[in-house]
Amino acid sequence: MSYKKLILTSTLVLGTLASVATPAVASAATDTQAQTQAAQTTTATNTQTVNNSNTDNKSNIIAGSNVKKADTTVAHSTAATANVQAASAATANNALSAVVQSSATSATSDQQQAFLAMAAPMAQQAAAKYNVYASVMLAQAILESAWGQSDLATQGNNLFGIKGDYNGAYVSMPTSEWSASQGWYQIYANFRKYPSYLESFNDNGNKLRNGVDWDSTYYRGTWKENAATYKDATAWLQGRYATAPNYAESLNNVIQTYNLTQYDSAATQNATQAPSESTKVINVNNNNSYAVPLVAFNDNGTISKSNRGLSNGTPWATDQTKTYKGHTYYRVSTNEWVEDTYATLQ
Repeated sequence: MSYKKLILTSTLVLGTLASVATPAVASAATDTQAQTQAAQTTTATNTQTVNNSNTDNKSNIIAGSNVKKADTTVAHSTAATANVQAASAATANNALSAVVQSSATSATSDQQQAFLAMAAPMAQQAAAKYNVYASVMLAQAILESAWGQSDLATQGNNLFGIKGDYNGAYVSMPTSEWSASQGWYQIYANFRKYPSYLESFNDNGNKLRNGVDWDSTYYRGTWKENAATYKDATAWLQGRYATAPNYAESLNNVIQTYNLTQYDSAATQNATQAPSESTKVINVNNNNSYAVPLVAFNDNGTISKSNRGLSNGTPWATDQTKTYKGHTYYRVSTNEWVEDTYATLQ
């Protein structure tokens, strides 16, 4: 039996690190011939490096390698479609900005917190499985699903606008696409319908790792072994995952605004090991949600809610307990604890 290693870092520390270690944007490449040669020599192995460090001077956003063909299996959700139509009189960039602004702010603060509490553990789990950035997938989910409020999210648990069907299940929705020649235009498409958000995150992680039918390494620039920062990963998505002209910039803004990099040091990235004599193991589960809430103990002995959670049905090593208002709390990280309501001691 394998057990999760106790190497979680507190949210406070993670937030501090994120604020002081913001990745720098790579400088613009000036040698077009060198860029082309680098792109041509990229191999299709899992350890390859990718040319995603050139910068768009107009937006100061990493632009990624040249895109020859976009992924037609993904599209913006109906939430984005409605916002694009509302901004149709604006320019392409302004229209997209309206989409991003509305998608990122259309939910209330409580809805945003509830969405992150539910979605973050799933993003962490999928990110660890496929070695990609949880922050990037969360930003995609926020933009594509408007914090889980879009019709596609509520009717199909589809957070990423992935088209087609999932084990034969789908929902039909209008969606907007972008092309340089036409600008924004609307189509009607079938989108995958998932049993829960968890399958949606895993499906997106699988897509990023295994690509598309005609190119298994299509999203290789999002893999952590190839992307030094989340900005490298979002740059690679632009023009590939979404046809919007400043998709990378939009994702970066959401990641920075909501401090999503804290989820890149995820609970699910912990190595597994046999527990020491002082360590016990709990299995966690929350029958009322997709995730088990975590709390932190304050200096005065009271508790406060953490903005992170643990995936249902997972085992965690614990080395300390505390009692508070009739409940036992199990420590699973530096100062993150699980209430006995959600924990079964092995």
